[in-house]
Amino acid sequence: MEEQESEKTSNRFRKREKAPTSSFGWRWLFPAFLLAAVTWSVFLLVESGDELLNDQSGETLGAIEDLTAPGFEAFVEQTWSMVIATEDKQGDLVDLVVGAVADSEEGGGSLLIVSPALVTSSNCAQSICDLAVIYGEGGLSSLTAALVDLFNVGFTEEVLLTPTRWTGLVAPVNAVEVTLESPLMEVTDEGIEIVQFAQGDVNIQDERVADFFSSTHYVEPTEQMNLSKSFWKSWLEEIGENGSPREKLPDLGLSVVDFLAVVGAAETGVTTFPIATSESSVMPNLNELESIVVDLFPFPIAAVPGDRLTVRLMNGTGDFSLDSLARKHVISAGAEIVVVGNMETFDFEESKVIYRNPLIAQEVESLGRELGFIVEFDELISPVSEVTVVIGADFLS
Repeated sequence: MEEQESEKTSNRFRKREKAPTSSFGWRWLFPAFLLAAVTWSVFLLVESGDELLNDQSGETLGAIEDLTAPGFEAFVEQTWSMVIATEDKQGDLVDLVVGAVADSEEGGGSLLIVSPALVTSSNCAQSICDLAVIYGEGGLSSLTAALVDLFNVGFTEEVLLTPTRWTGLVAPVNAVEVTLESPLMEVTDEGIEIVQFAQGDVNIQDERVADFFSSTHYVEPTEQMNLSKSFWKSWLEEIGENGSPREKLPDLGLSVVDFLAVVGAAETGVTTFPIATSESSVMPNLNELESIVVDLFPFPIAAVPGDRLTVRLMNGTGDFSLDSLARKHVISAGAEIVVVGNMETFDFEESKVIYRNPLIAQEVESLGRELGFIVEFDELISPVSEVTVVIGADFLS
């Protein structure tokens, strides 16, 4: 036992043999190669950072910025829209406007005057579907929901203007001038007519704006919308006269102020809601409304999230005069455009709808029929939208 321990001890203190000398390659070439690789990686990282981002302006470099260049693509901004409802001192709906911004940077847009007496559906009685009644029973949220169903698009937001808010809004311009072909009367509960605004050129003071809209409530719906149109058109021209709407709008902390500042900064179209002929009620002309909605909302929000197929709309011809027509065609078919751009080449003869998810094949086929385009499956197509619509040379035909 002692001999074994003695042997272990002697082995323990025995001098170890030296490791063999490393080859020249491992000793010098490998460290040099590793150092060069690390240096090159750092260089590439710095260069790529400088190429992709300009640290002074924050602008992306190397990207395709020419809207007419092959391969250009850009996400679109959904149309900024607003439902603007006005109630009188009694809390009744007396004016209704649906507005949309044409360009959030350059300004301008459109306003659609809607009659509070409009019946949104022919399947129910006027006492239930009249917009004024819907507002009276359910407030602004119910009113907006009815408009969403009617327009089949969603709105960015809705705003209620009370008599007090109107006073603050119009105060910077003192008054809004409107020409009346006949006097505006108010009818009391006893049936007595009281002249609120005389015939001729009338300056509507800020505190009387709500009274003006309330008085139009007693005239025929078509005339009511025309009077509202005159007011809005005159007011927007006034605030946008010097190109700086902010100077003639108050700082009330309301989103409608920001909205009107953008709309009033450039050309603004004001039109009235299309009404179908009816003796008993005010019904919408759905054919005309569909055309108006396409023009009013270049890039509409889906009424129900996910209800519309998302589209990447690509020009495959190089004829950019087709872009606006193609956009309207796709929107009319019930789709939602999220990306616009150009294909890598401009030699596409056939317009087509391309999808990559087999689970939506039935919906895509329906869209293809509505557009009159051929449908193709391609699992490698861009995933930024559910479908890619390519405009070919056959589009106009």
